[in-house]
Amino acid sequence: MIAKVYSCTILGLQVSAVEVEAGVYGGLPEFLLVGLPDAAVRESRERVRAALVSSGYRWPARRLIVNLAPADLRKEGGGLDLAVAAGILTATEQLGQDGMEEYVFMGELSLDGSLRPTRGVLPAALSLAGVTRRFLVVPEENYAEACRGTVQVIPLAHLSQLRELTARKKAVESGILGAGPAGKLFFGRDKAEGACGQEKDEAGDKEKEGARGRKEGRIKSAEKSAGFTADLTMVRGQLQARRALELAAAGNLSLMLLGPPGCGKSLLARCLPSILPPLDQEEALMVNRIYSSAGLLTPDKPWISERPFRSPHCGITKAGLLGGGQPFLPGEISLAQHGVLYLDELPELDKNVLESLRQPLEEGRITLRRAWGSVTMPASFQLVASANPCPCGFYGDGRVECRCSDFQLRRYRARLSGPLLDRLDMIVHVPRLGPELFQDREALPETSAAVAARVARVRQIQKARGPKAALTIKDLQDQLAGPAKKLAALAYEERLMTARGYYRLLLLSRTVSDLAEEEKISQASLAEALQYRQEFQS
Repeated sequence: MIAKVYSCTILGLQVSAVEVEAGVYGGLPEFLLVGLPDAAVRESRERVRAALVSSGYRWPARRLIVNLAPADLRKEGGGLDLAVAAGILTATEQLGQDGMEEYVFMGELSLDGSLRPTRGVLPAALSLAGVTRRFLVVPEENYAEACRGTVQVIPLAHLSQLRELTARKKAVESGILGAGPAGKLFFGRDKAEGACGQEKDEAGDKEKEGARGRKEGRIKSAEKSAGFTADLTMVRGQLQARRALELAAAGNLSLMLLGPPGCGKSLLARCLPSILPPLDQEEALMVNRIYSSAGLLTPDKPWISERPFRSPHCGITKAGLLGGGQPFLPGEISLAQHGVLYLDELPELDKNVLESLRQPLEEGRITLRRAWGSVTMPASFQLVASANPCPCGFYGDGRVECRCSDFQLRRYRARLSGPLLDRLDMIVHVPRLGPELFQDREALPETSAAVAARVARVRQIQKARGPKAALTIKDLQDQLAGPAKKLAALAYEERLMTARGYYRLLLLSRTVSDLAEEEKISQASLAEALQYRQEFQS
């Protein structure tokens, strides 16, 4: 007998349907798994065998072939275990075949038959909208994540619960399935049927909620906002850097902070998320799709509601930044989607890693081509970088003498190429603070909440104007006031700007004018913007 069940595999953010065909044939006992599986999928043979036996199912003493179609599609990860097990049970008539076309199975099996969480459940749940397969069967720990999609979700805690699949489908359709205290699941009235084994009285109380339990309880999760660890009230002085941070947040601009050790560069960068507007629904959905495909959503936090802040070490590899590996995982630039990517000690990063930032900074996405195919990942992030002015960090400090030779200084600055620096919107020097600023307790800095209110107002103005990518140099030049046009032409000639650098200057000037609620870009706004496009030198 040949049985067919359905699953899917994740490559980047792309969800590809997988048809699992299981057939039992005569001959010596053997288990073959074909269809271009990777190492993790090939090893599922032993996991599935042990899980079936541990769950009380019968293992066929015949030749067993499982085909993962289409054959030319690479299958990665352990999320196909549950589908392979369901296919074998259907082929050996231990499960009924009627209605199997309605299910999509995702989950990794343990040797004792329990189900482990798998990555990519949210993209799978979203991709199933509008198709004939209406039920997504997932491990219990992926339940809250999967419920964010529009498909109906059936959670399982153990492989033995496949016997109850039809009953569980009816419970999902009738709204009996819900969430109990601490986000635990219940199913029906009998605690033995509960996905988390709750007491009968707890299940009965929840069952009375009916439709409300389905709509609200299934999505109820342990969403806990971690909050922001840094606030602008922690930053004393540094008025220019604070202003640059506000402009970066208002205009979604990239920023590089230059200064000696301990002047507050890292603290300023960590304050940026506290003044950014919250994620809207579309942005939050994209962020969570990426984190789900990376396996970073957990039962305790199945939904990310704040903007990401990623701060990788300066020793990060190119694959770690852009994405890659087997199985393919999103890189830091994708994990920072709609958030902040903070690169501390920027010149210390590998040269190839630095230059790989060019395309995502320009296009907002990254396309990677490997031997098995290509994948395109989103990379619309806000870059904040920091660096010392020289290898010892004290060039131009005025208090501590710089120990670097001219050769060391030139070599250090040459690590950042001209094309990369030209793609940065702002380069700002952050000086060392004097002790008097820490002793003044009356002059309290402005809070992040006050700055965030101004940023939100500017974002609304920009949203009404249209997307930033649609603004051309001609559009921005038409918005220059009369005196500002002369200053812009002079700056272009005197600073030997490229067309890209000139465009970014005009974008920055437009943001300064928006903060001042000016309809045109004034000469004062353009002059201020010029101060934030400094050279990589003291």
